[in-house]
Parts: sequence; C-alpha cells; structure tokens
Amino acid sequence: MKVGSIVVLLSLFLGILIGCDDDDASTEEQESDTLEEMLFEIIKIAESVDCVTPDDWTFTPIGSKACGGPTGFLAYSVTIDTNDFLEKVEAYKEAMNAFNIKWGVISDCALPATPVGVTCVDGKAELVY
Repeated sequence: MKVGSIVVLLSLFLGILIGCDDDDASTEEQESDTLEEMLFEIIKIAESVDCVTPDDWTFTPIGSKACGGPTGFLAYSVTIDTNDFLEKVEAYKEAMNAFNIKWGVISDCALPATPVGVTCVDGKAELVY
C-alpha cells in the first residue's frame, strides 16, 4: 500500500471518529426530562380553563405503558383548541413509547380504570370512575 493511500485511509478514519460526537447522543435522563416537559405543557393546557360546566369537558388517554395502553387519563375542556391539544397528547404518547422501547422500560401492564365522565369541583375538573 502506498503512503498516500495510508494517509487517505487514516484521514477518513479520523474523520469518522471526530464525526461521532457523543455530545449529540441524549441520555436516558435527558429524554426523561423532555417527556416531563411535554407532560407539563399538556397539563398546563388542560388546566388553563376553569371547570364550571362538566358538559364542556371530556377526557383522553395519555402516555404509553411499556407493555401497551395508556398510563392514565386526563380531563380537558372542549373549549380549548382540541386539535392542537390532542396532537400534543399523541406526540407525547409516541415519544413515551419510543423512550420505553429505547431504554427497555418495564411496566406492571395493569390498565388504568377508564373514567365514565368529568365533574367540576372548586373550578377543577375531576375524572369520575
């Protein structure tokens, strides 16, 4: 092998090593923090309206357990931008599912009880089971 070929191969190898920057790889903790931020934003939107009339409220499953199904349910007012809200809920579910797969999360596989409705207590929505 010629010296020129060795230099080219060495340059390519070093370029690959330098290109593999670990700073771009996220850690489990960083991804967990991102999920928490997503959930906080969703809850903030859901709680942005006072609960006065239960008929103005509904609920949605939220999250993703490692073995399937939601982690729980969340009440929200139908007076908010429901399309945007439900898109955020879906994005959170997908992100949580990807997190569970990537990090090998294990859950109890118990399905949370499904609410039958929403009631209003002191301006806050509460799920009825």
